[in-house]
Amino acid sequence: MTNEEHRPLEEEYEKGYSWQFMKWVFKVLFSPLKAFEEIVKKPNIKGPILILLIILPITLGGQYISGTKFFLEIPTPENDLWTEKQSNHPSFLWEPNDTIAFDNNDFIIGNYSVSASLINSSFIWMRLTNIEYSSYSKENNSRLFFSIKWVNEENVPPTNVTLQLFLFNNMSERFELDIRNDVANSSNVWANVSANLSSENWTQKNSTIQANITGIGFQLRLANSANLTLKIDDLFFGTYTSLSSSNTFTPQLAYLLIQNSIQFLLEWIILSGIVFLLLKSLSDWTGLWKNLLSTVGYAYSPSIIYSGVLALLFLFLPPIFFPYNISYLEYLNIYQRSWGIPISVVGFMYYGWLTILCGISLKKLHGLSWSKALLISFGAIVMSLLLSAFILSAFF
Repeated sequence: MTNEEHRPLEEEYEKGYSWQFMKWVFKVLFSPLKAFEEIVKKPNIKGPILILLIILPITLGGQYISGTKFFLEIPTPENDLWTEKQSNHPSFLWEPNDTIAFDNNDFIIGNYSVSASLINSSFIWMRLTNIEYSSYSKENNSRLFFSIKWVNEENVPPTNVTLQLFLFNNMSERFELDIRNDVANSSNVWANVSANLSSENWTQKNSTIQANITGIGFQLRLANSANLTLKIDDLFFGTYTSLSSSNTFTPQLAYLLIQNSIQFLLEWIILSGIVFLLLKSLSDWTGLWKNLLSTVGYAYSPSIIYSGVLALLFLFLPPIFFPYNISYLEYLNIYQRSWGIPISVVGFMYYGWLTILCGISLKKLHGLSWSKALLISFGAIVMSLLLSAFILSAFF
């Protein structure tokens, strides 16, 4: 047979061999010893790239599922609208039993607090009317937030402080809640109050279980008459809304997609670099770094299974509710209490699998003993995780 006759056969063989990387990606999962025996003969960097392209849409789906399980408490209204002096918003009307004022010297946020004062009286009230808050139900875990302060010269604590929610524009149909224990015992001290709308402590006054809230009232009573001032600030409802329904969710998905891609590539390159240095230091290996990079990259095949398991896990884990205005540490604590353990278990299993496969790749690449191959693999993976996490935290 002539050389010309051999050439088509060789070209056909090379063409078929060039697609072997697709088979290796999945063969590593169920037959890693045989897979890496083939990979080390002719490493192909297309395999690790294919792994990345497969896990990205799976990761995207998992992030979307988790977005439907993360509920963020959103303030209504925003920007302290109900306790600011609103010359252009006549629909927000405060009613006191005497006069209403906007105090620009004593406030919590914004530029004003709402204030009502009476002379020689034992009872004072003020209410916000002509609002409409339609998320009042036990299912949405809504809360009402506000800051409250009472002032009198005698510093006599009130005997009763009542929060009211009015329904259907009818002052007789309402819910009432005793908040005496939440209010400061001393005069001229702000107290921050959070009232859960699904609490069983509300008293119904001619009202239905579910209805639109059209007004908010505050009542304060003393045992004896005195010059009395009542102030309210930072007043808003907090309603839990899923992260997936927010306007920023799509950009966040795009950001996470980019971040995950960079994280994968960074961990892979750093791992290969550390393994390269360790092999040079602890053995007589003289191979090329690019071959090592291609070979070690196939050890990331379990990330396909890992991404799929995480997405499935997100589907069955319970929803998480993140309160309004919490710190990042508080956010992490809530997340760890709710989802931390199952996700950590899956993560440990994945990185254990990755360590074993990386060790197998080193043994097949250079004929190392199992103990040395696994030791190098373990040390390199730990260092790559720490280093990549440090770099990512600096830029993301």
